[in-house]
This record gives sequence, structure tokens and C-alpha cells, in this order.
Amino acid sequence: MADAEHPRLILHNFLSHEECKELEFIHKSCCTVGYRPYVFSTTLSHLVATNSAHLILPFVPIRERLKEKIEEFFGCEYELVIEFTGLIRY
Repeated sequence: MADAEHPRLILHNFLSHEECKELEFIHKSCCTVGYRPYVFSTTLSHLVATNSAHLILPFVPIRERLKEKIEEFFGCEYELVIEFTGLIRY
């Protein structure tokens, strides 16, 4: 069965409407052209480099909540380390 081969976790209502709007605002305000045409990205390192570090704050609690859900879903014995945090739009 496809679900057993490729586990997926769908988190309904994981982000509040306000969180979505805040991330959307940050992305639309600070995104840069990505590695391909029509791909836009906003990364934490980009926000720091462009003197917009204060815009990182909304990402932190969301990233931690997501990490906890992933650890719980996969039954991780050890804490995961996050390598990348960003918003990508195609």
C-alpha cells in the first residue's frame, strides 16, 4: 500500500490564519529569486544578511512545533537538528 511505503503526516490547522498571513507578508516583502526562474525563496540567512533579522522571530515557534510533530510521528529517540528553514514558492 502506498501509505505504508511513503509515510505522510498531514497536519490540519497546524498554522493559524494569523501565522499564515504573517509568513505570507514576510515572504512577499523579502523573497529573492531562487535557483530557477519563477522560484522565490525566503531563508533565515537571507533575512539576517538583508538586515531584517527581526523577521526571523515568527519562524522560531513554528519551526519548533513542526520539529516536535516530526519527532513524535517518526518516534525519534533523539532530538532532530534543523538544517534549513525557509519559504519556497514556485
